[in-house]
Amino acid sequence: MQDFLNHAVKLWRRLKPEAKLVLCGTLFLILFLLLILRPKGVNLKMFSNYKKMLGAEEVTLCAESDGKTYEDYRMITDETSDQYKLIHSKLKVDKKTGFLYDKDGFLAAALGYQFGPVGTRYYFTLDTGIVLPLIKTDEKDPKDASDGCAVDINGTVIEFVIDADAALKHFGTITNGLVLDGNYNNSPDFAGSIVKIERILQ
Repeated sequence: MQDFLNHAVKLWRRLKPEAKLVLCGTLFLILFLLLILRPKGVNLKMFSNYKKMLGAEEVTLCAESDGKTYEDYRMITDETSDQYKLIHSKLKVDKKTGFLYDKDGFLAAALGYQFGPVGTRYYFTLDTGIVLPLIKTDEKDPKDASDGCAVDINGTVIEFVIDADAALKHFGTITNGLVLDGNYNNSPDFAGSIVKIERILQ
């Protein structure tokens, strides 16, 4: 290491002032780009003023539920499944909130078979004005959501796929030990019934 540093110092001394300036500027630009392009995690406040950036088409509103349950992504263990491959190749875990998200900030969710294959993305608009960008990361069992949309027992459509440990630390529980008592609708950042669903075209 010492030899490398000595060599670098000698090389630096041999450079002309103009070359040193260019090199410093290039290094500064690289550091700046790394800072602004690094993953920023999930900003919960953005959903109330969300700007839709991708082309989308409205699809039939199959249910208007306000329920938003969750499952832990670590329960998806079949390495050959589309779900596992998506999670471990295209999604990141926000260590603060526990949400999984893709490069465009779409949150991981389990949805019914009406919502197409794993990897399909949507904008869910709520009656509170909140817009949730979601990527189908798991599929609800048809035994639980027989119409391919809402869970038969409670009518919920959205089931977030999360790191439950991180989410519990961030959101806490109310009475039963589950994150937000098992329903993200208990958080003002996610509260509201579904009024519109749009499928991303890109």
